[in-house]
Order: sequence, then C-alpha cells, then structure tokens
Amino acid sequence: MANITIRATNFRVIKQLDWQPHGVCLLAGANGAGKSTCLDLLLFLRTLFEWGHESAFLSVEGSYFRRLGIMEDETVNFEVEVENIVWRLRFPMSDTGSKGAYAEELMHDGKLILRVGLFEETWQFDSKRLPLDEKRCCAKVLWDKEEPNWMKPLKTALSNILVYKTFYLNQVQRPGSVSNLVGYLHRNGNNLWSVLATWKNAPIRYGGQFEWVMSEARKAFPDIMGTVEIDRGQPYLFPPNSTDFADGLPPSRAADGLLTGLLQLTAVAGARSGAIIAFDEMENQLHPHAIRSLLNSMRMQAKERNLTIIVTTHSPVVMNTFRDNPEQFFVLQQNTDTLPVPLSDLHDEDWLAAFSLGDLYDRLDFAAPDLKRLEN
Repeated sequence: MANITIRATNFRVIKQLDWQPHGVCLLAGANGAGKSTCLDLLLFLRTLFEWGHESAFLSVEGSYFRRLGIMEDETVNFEVEVENIVWRLRFPMSDTGSKGAYAEELMHDGKLILRVGLFEETWQFDSKRLPLDEKRCCAKVLWDKEEPNWMKPLKTALSNILVYKTFYLNQVQRPGSVSNLVGYLHRNGNNLWSVLATWKNAPIRYGGQFEWVMSEARKAFPDIMGTVEIDRGQPYLFPPNSTDFADGLPPSRAADGLLTGLLQLTAVAGARSGAIIAFDEMENQLHPHAIRSLLNSMRMQAKERNLTIIVTTHSPVVMNTFRDNPEQFFVLQQNTDTLPVPLSDLHDEDWLAAFSLGDLYDRLDFAAPDLKRLEN
C-alpha cells in the first residue's frame, strides 16, 4: 500500500492530528491523551466509506464526537491522503451529535472531482448536481458507480483498515459450534475458532495461514502451545508433542495470554497485503517473552506483506522493542499542537540509544501527564 497520511482536527481529545504511520509502529501517551481516539478515527473512516455515516457514528459512539470547549460553529474535520488523492470531510457537531449534512471533497492530482458543502442536499460531480445518497458518502457512490482506476489506492487503504480494541475472551473461551465457512477475524475476535478451522481445512486457498499462526504461537508460548484441532464442532488446544487426544484442553481451560496471542496472530495472518491493523494495548494478559515474540512475528509480516501495524501501549516491555526504531514510536505529548510526534523528534536518537525506552517512560521523560497543572 502507498503511504497514507491521516489528518484530523477537533475530534474528541485531539486538537490537531497529522500522522503517517508505517511498518510496525507504537502509539504511547498518558491516560486520556488520545490513543484510543486515534484508533476510533481509523475505524470511523473505514466504516464511513464502507457503510455510511450512520454506521460510522454508531461504531465510535457519535454522541461524544467533538472536542470539548470549541466554538459552536467549529466543525470536526478529517483528511485522508493516499498518493495523489485527497479526501476531506467536515462534520457539523453539537455536544450530543450531528447537526446536519456533512461536507465532503475528493481531489485527484490537485483537481476537484466532487464536492458537497455543509448542510447541502446535493453534490457536485462532473459539472452536475446530484442528490445525496441517504447512506453512502459521495466518494463511495462514485466508486460503486464507476470504479475509476485512479481511486483504487484510496479505496484499498480505507477498506483494509482493521481495528481490534477489545477481544471478547469470554466468547472465545466458550464458543458455540465452530463453522468452517469464515475466513476473516471479527473486530471482537469471537469467531477465532471458525477462522482457524476454515484455514486448516483449506491450506492452499488460504496460503498456509493456519500453520503460520501455529508456528508463531509455538515461539511465543513454547511451554503450552502445540496445535489446535476441531473435533465435532469444538476446538481443543494441545501442548507440544501431544499424541493423545486426552491431552487437549477446551478454550475455557486455556491461558488468557495464549488466547490473546492466537487472536493477534490470526488478525495479522488474515489481513490483506497492504492493510492497516491496529491493536489497543496489545500487551494485555501477555508475558514479556510472548510480547517480544509476537512483535517480532508482526514485524516479519509487515515487511513481507507491506502491512502497517499499530499498537498502543503503556508497557515498558513493548516500548523497549522500539529502541532501534524511535521514528516508529509515536507520542501523544501534552502541550503539543500537532499529534502524534515521533519520539526521534522529541529527543536526540543518540541520547535515546543510551537508555531503555521503558525506563524513560517510567521517568516521565515523554508521554507523561501534565503534572505542572496539578501543582498549580
């Protein structure tokens, strides 16, 4: 996928965002600084393009949409730039929700392709005025109607955004009957076993994705992970070198960390080449060895398949794995006008190399709460 730049103003806690994520990158900040908001932004843009504004607002609880304290007439603004395409959006919002029709522009090579202004009921395209679609944004209407080749980079970038904020471990632990007809992981991960069953039953079609997940899971959890089998619609997890079916455990008896690792690996394996994948606080339930192993697996996949993988964290263990890549460590820094800031822009790289990044975070050298405000 071509490099994508995402910009936003006045969205929740974010005053101004200008971000070009790439490779495996980390997003860190104090509680309430906007890490989850950045992931919601990705989810909102994907849902808006794919299914329309009503679904997009529902996906991120649209009643809490605009930044507090802004003027009544200020809009919430988004911009996506991919190659020579720019897609702009402006939403008129109150504290409780949308105030009316949003504005939209699509540009290609500096030329305005389509436009609709705030509160307007028609949109301009090719010297024509057309009625707005009740659900779809104008860019999606254009894509569905003509599928212009020049739009493919934008369409591909938006459609291949995957955001995993909260895995439903209780449903993973106690699944219903497993199907072998599902090839992708839902946002909450509740269909994990169906996805793995599908991949295992069709290894050629799915490019060995099941075995890759098993192989990388064995590296992350060497003492407890051997393989997964589906018997009469129910999954069982086997430890290394198992030869007796009695050794298999149902998911309800498996370690939470192992299930979390399987979910993350399955999400990465199932993503299309060039996709953007985001995990909120990926370290949850995971041992430090598992964290390092899973991140190594993600980096290999990102390089091989041109993936962008975003992880948010408060974990020093996760942060320490970015010691050699401070330009991919993004900080939501207090009192900074435009976010997020690469750590390499906040501190000299030679100085950073002399320390453990996790220790610097613990010392409040970056991504820290505003303690001066407390003192005042």
